Order: sequence, then structure tokens, then C-alpha cells
Amino acid sequence: MSNEEYGNRVVQYPPQYSVCTGCKSCQLLCALRQDGVTGPQHGGIQVMHGELDHMYHTVLACLHCADRPCYEACPKKDKAMCKDGETNTVFVNREECTGCGACFKACKAVPSRILIDKKNRKAKKCDLCRDRAEGPLCIQYCPARVLGLSGDPLPYEADGKGGCITK
Repeated sequence: MSNEEYGNRVVQYPPQYSVCTGCKSCQLLCALRQDGVTGPQHGGIQVMHGELDHMYHTVLACLHCADRPCYEACPKKDKAMCKDGETNTVFVNREECTGCGACFKACKAVPSRILIDKKNRKAKKCDLCRDRAEGPLCIQYCPARVLGLSGDPLPYEADGKGGCITK
């Protein structure tokens, strides 16, 4: 993934740096922040559990695409699917969202990084916790320290042998 194609986003570090334990702390914190409740249908981040024999879990968050297909597809652009003027982060204004699913269908990622809350008929996605000066909760509180922002350097320096040198 090139940085020209995608904006600043939550990324999962390669396994030589840290491995996701599948604890879903990121998903729970995101759900609490976005929805005030927890559960797999809440929040804007997903954790896909790996096969039992691999136990490699994948954290899925919005890629914040440079061309913003979700934003462009929304029939209520700038009301329901909005763009932060300072960061260019696309976010959902749930008060205006109709839950039509156009953003879900337009998402380039497979599976789609847009989630539709079936109960409330509202779209949701990672907005990089745009209202937090400290940045995304998932990054700050990941117990395995497996998450970071795409624009930030990796947390360790590789030793050239596939391992890590910790500081």
C-alpha cells in the first residue's frame, strides 16, 4: 500500500515487531468511544481472528483512501459523510446518516471497512479518534503495542536478521 493511495491510518505492525493477541481491546475501546457500548457490531474497527493453526489476528480499520470513495458515494456528502477540513479525515455524522449503504459498497477494502449498524441503520468507520488530541484510543491502549499510525516510524529497529532490538 502506497501512501499516495491511502492517507494516514491505523496500521498493524509486521509480526517481527509485535503480534496481535486477538484480545479485541482496540475494538472495545472504539465501540465505547463511538457508541458508548461494547460488542462486535459497535465501533469502527474490526479484529479478524486467524485460523486456529496460525493464530495470526488481523486488525481492520479504515484505509482513509486519498480518493475517498465512501465520501464521494454518499448521497448526503458533507452532511452524513463528512471530511475534516484540517486533517482530511473522512468521518460519519450519524445524526444525518440514513444507513443507505452506498459508502459500504464504495469502500475499496475487502472486507469493507465501513460497518452498518443494522439496529440503528447508521454507517460507522474509523475516524482516527479525531476529537482526541492524544490520537486513536486503539493505538494508545493496545496491550501488545501492535498498532500505530502509517505516518509514524516503526517502534523498533530491525537487527537485519528478522528480529528486533528493543530499547
